[in-house]
Amino acid sequence: MYPYLDMHCDTLLKGLRGGNLFEDASAMLDIKRMKEANQGGQFFAVFFPPRPGKEVPEGSRAAMPPDDELFASARENLLHTVETHSDIIAMAYNGADLKKNRKEGKMSAFLTVEDGRNVLGDFDRLQAFYDQGVRAIALTWNFENCFGAPNSKDPGIMSKGLTPFGKEAIGVMNDLGILIDVSHLSDGGFWDVVKGTKKPFVATHSNCRALCGHTRNLTDEMIRALAEKGGVSGINFGPDFLAENNTEKICRVDDLCAHILHFIQVGGEDCVGLGTDFDGIGGTFEVGMPTEMEKLFAGLKKKGLTESQIEKVAYQNVERVIDESMK
Repeated sequence: MYPYLDMHCDTLLKGLRGGNLFEDASAMLDIKRMKEANQGGQFFAVFFPPRPGKEVPEGSRAAMPPDDELFASARENLLHTVETHSDIIAMAYNGADLKKNRKEGKMSAFLTVEDGRNVLGDFDRLQAFYDQGVRAIALTWNFENCFGAPNSKDPGIMSKGLTPFGKEAIGVMNDLGILIDVSHLSDGGFWDVVKGTKKPFVATHSNCRALCGHTRNLTDEMIRALAEKGGVSGINFGPDFLAENNTEKICRVDDLCAHILHFIQVGGEDCVGLGTDFDGIGGTFEVGMPTEMEKLFAGLKKKGLTESQIEKVAYQNVERVIDESMK
């Protein structure tokens, strides 16, 4: 089994609701199954959920602590779990850490953020996130924030670019060594990132819009631009992002392979990796946990990918971006 790298899961938030990061049968991912699957590393995202009364109707979301408290609790949960199981996993903050952990027979855990809203347009707070170990930030989620606008079916919102703070923050994130994630960003924001970044960026969990028209997916033009910048998109395993009219909500290996092959056809074999979105998606899954990932790699072999190409998809492409964009 390949020591694959997964650029996105929402398991940390599940952990705050009573889950166990090490062993939790109710979750799609846990550290025990990561080890069983020979996984190389996982990006663990701190997600800031919508706030009732502001972004969604009252009563539609369970109460969660304030953003600063939520982040601190999620971070502490990850650090404590990794420390408790330090024989098999360790934190990583750059490519050197990833390689060191691998040499020692350990998996790597990366701390990331999904939705940059809690940066609050403050460069000191951006620095503080870096100082606390955050190494990738999804600029937006599904609502506008200090960085810019989200993906949307509304053409007006979708065309919006980054805010003045967002444009300046791109360079600051490059300099700090925080990986820029555009998976939830508007099309206008995407092109502002392409224009402004000096380093490779990622879409941690986005697929191909040519195969499935979800606004979270990337157009062929975007895929080519991402590839030209040396970036990578992580294949999202959510049924809504894989196939049109997928009323059965099934994640099929054939659909995952189709998106990977399309990325390779359009942007080349260096621009695609994995970003499962485990514990952030629902449906029925042919690959729904780390120990089932071998089904995907076997499917890619059947589709004609070489061993070298599969290794790039599994971990090498993401590792290269980590080397070039994280500090």
